[in-house]
Amino acid sequence: MTSCATEEIAQKNVAQSPLEAKVWFDNHQKDYNATVLNYIEDLQWQNAIVSNGEIGEVVEVPFTLTENLSASTKEADQYNDHHRLMFVRDEQNVYKLFYVQIFANDEDYSVQDKNYNYYNIKDNFDGNIYVQELATNIGNKIKFKDGEKVEHSTTGKMQEYACVYFGWWGSDGSFTPLYEVGCYGGSGGNGVPSGGGENPGPSYGGGGTSDSNSEGCPAGYRYKLGECVLVERITNLLTGKAKCLNDLLSSAGNNFVKNIFSQFAGKSEFNIQIVSLPKVYSSTNQEVNGTTGFDKVNSLMTIEISTSRLDGLAALESARIILHEYIHADMYRKLNTTNPNDADARDFKKVFETYENQHNAMAQVYLTSMRDALKEFHKTVLNSDYNNYVKYYGEAPSDAFYEAMAWGGLKDSNVKAWTDLSADKKASINSLASRVPILSKTVPCP
Repeated sequence: MTSCATEEIAQKNVAQSPLEAKVWFDNHQKDYNATVLNYIEDLQWQNAIVSNGEIGEVVEVPFTLTENLSASTKEADQYNDHHRLMFVRDEQNVYKLFYVQIFANDEDYSVQDKNYNYYNIKDNFDGNIYVQELATNIGNKIKFKDGEKVEHSTTGKMQEYACVYFGWWGSDGSFTPLYEVGCYGGSGGNGVPSGGGENPGPSYGGGGTSDSNSEGCPAGYRYKLGECVLVERITNLLTGKAKCLNDLLSSAGNNFVKNIFSQFAGKSEFNIQIVSLPKVYSSTNQEVNGTTGFDKVNSLMTIEISTSRLDGLAALESARIILHEYIHADMYRKLNTTNPNDADARDFKKVFETYENQHNAMAQVYLTSMRDALKEFHKTVLNSDYNNYVKYYGEAPSDAFYEAMAWGGLKDSNVKAWTDLSADKKASINSLASRVPILSKTVPCP
């Protein structure tokens, strides 16, 4: 494990997920022109169902309909209806919103159990599940028998097409349709409007049918909500300030930063778990800004970031700490890869022994790249802070300033690259580094 002398919040728990989805929904509900949103009486956030799997975390919130409405088709062949809003968060922490209708063939069958979710359906369930993405209205009808999805032939897809309505049941068993909710194709088909013949529509109850899962995607990709996306091998359990900066580095960092993130995606041999903790300690029990450890058996790097430390630091300094730890992970990758075609890793292995340890290697190999990454991130992402620096000092931050920042976590370890510097060079670096605390602690995230 590596630890850095200058790098809250326990790992994200299940109870927090519905709250985050609720905050997002409250802010974005008006963005959707969906019939269902006009007839929700009681959205039961207290009964939210949270599940995790291939496409990440899924939050499902049961609800009841207003005016004693029920859902069925004009043919009145769907009954025992249950309703949920389903929230699926993507890599940019933006939600996709779905409407899930569950119809059981048995009128007395209950699906309130949390074992009914996006990833799992009980093995005795018979019925249909309709899933509609509310942003596009593309929907899908999925039929289940004994908890298994029932596939349909291509020629039979039109027979499975159905439109669902809100309405009232009569005492004679008839159904009066009032408001059309959506129209849905058979499992693997399209809803309305059509997304094109290649779009299988949203899935449910296992994360995908046999004709719409990762088997149809290239190696290193997975099926997610109708498309093949690169497998993300970084599990982000950060919160607050750290989460904001990590997301910004991932989406808006320069090529050096993007290249590091890309090493942990697709067909990568390694996975990263990055987490926020109230405090982080080194292997010698010293409190530090962050640490990076490598579990060789499971090919897993774990990065721990201290919330209590980052809360008191400038945003750019906090970004440096996160980048610093990712570089440790990248070095672990290079030193442990079994890929014979990875020339970069092969070259790094050859010279690593001459560096003695990772911090010295970082100072020798990565310092200039860190400097340039911090400079671009400051100017383009934290641009308000950048402009304030210019106003305060009457000059733009120099390359030497960003290099002084990059030395953070390295010079305190007295690595050889630092001790070999002249006294005047060290003094210049320390003088510029003294400007860092004046930078803004604020991050540009809600």
